[in-house]
Amino acid sequence: MKRLFLLTALAAFCASFLAAPAAHAADLYTVRGVHVDETAKSATAARTVAQTKGQRLALTELMKRLTLPSDWPNLPQVDDNTAQDAVRGFQVGSEKTSSTRYIADLNVVFHPAAVRRLLARSGIAYGETQAKPALLLAVYDKPGMRILWEDPNPWRDAIAKLDLVNAITPLIMPLGDVQEFSLVTTAQALSGDKAALANLGQRYGADQVVVAAAVANAAGTKVDVTINSYGNTADPVAPIKRSYGSLDAAAEGVLAALGEQWKRDTIVQGGAQAQLTASAQFTDLSQWETIRKGLSSTPLVSGLQVTGIAATGAQVQVNYRGTPEKLALSLAQSNVALIQDASGWSLRVR
Repeated sequence: MKRLFLLTALAAFCASFLAAPAAHAADLYTVRGVHVDETAKSATAARTVAQTKGQRLALTELMKRLTLPSDWPNLPQVDDNTAQDAVRGFQVGSEKTSSTRYIADLNVVFHPAAVRRLLARSGIAYGETQAKPALLLAVYDKPGMRILWEDPNPWRDAIAKLDLVNAITPLIMPLGDVQEFSLVTTAQALSGDKAALANLGQRYGADQVVVAAAVANAAGTKVDVTINSYGNTADPVAPIKRSYGSLDAAAEGVLAALGEQWKRDTIVQGGAQAQLTASAQFTDLSQWETIRKGLSSTPLVSGLQVTGIAATGAQVQVNYRGTPEKLALSLAQSNVALIQDASGWSLRVR
């Protein structure tokens, strides 16, 4: 009976697999906080101009989110019709109007398929694998003092203004309560104390902690940033060092730099399909559900077929784009491990 129940559950999954939404990728296609400020002959005309422009800006920002900076000069030009055809909907916030002026912040949601077609027609490779959220610690070096938890911390505030949730490398800002002051000190953050950083990350369910240290000159016209990432990988991650003209530009630069590093590891060039057969190993339906969700939320996976079932799991055939290594990295973001050993490929809960 148990075997029949498992087989029924597996069959139901396969029937619905291709229609299953990609949970991570859905977030990537939302662009928040697009600021518009337009003047026209009337408030109504200004609103129309501003919202149309906001949708164009949002689509360009989204395409940059999904692609490498080296490809940005070749991104397709976005006109009003192109943007409107790709928009699924938008929300308006912080709206202000006068008789001739319209100011607002837009949250714009796009149709993934429309954006994919736009990039594919231009021959530009894009990535849709969203990383697991990492915890971010913002250390600010001001004259005579380095601060992490203290207020005010303008560096932390500049980062917090960004859309950290829908980035391709999402970030979590810690609450900064009294207990966290003692868990990780400023010195521990800067020295990369892995034990202390891991303990803090566990509070937020984050496997990775990013320490972004900013040093501003007295005039505030130059900000040097060093980004270090600490996680459960055995290989050390090289620090990222950049310079910017302001704290706001530096905050955007941190998100862009982390995204660029991640996309270089996950973007698949071309659309050639590959296939592998793996043993999906699970002991109960909750583990199978984790594997199922991992496969359905991984943009590289285009299809799956169950070819056999046993008491300890199932044999599955996975259709995907890219390399097995990139598929494994993508699945790992959903806590699913793809492993190859002497007996072949296997899928299991991490």
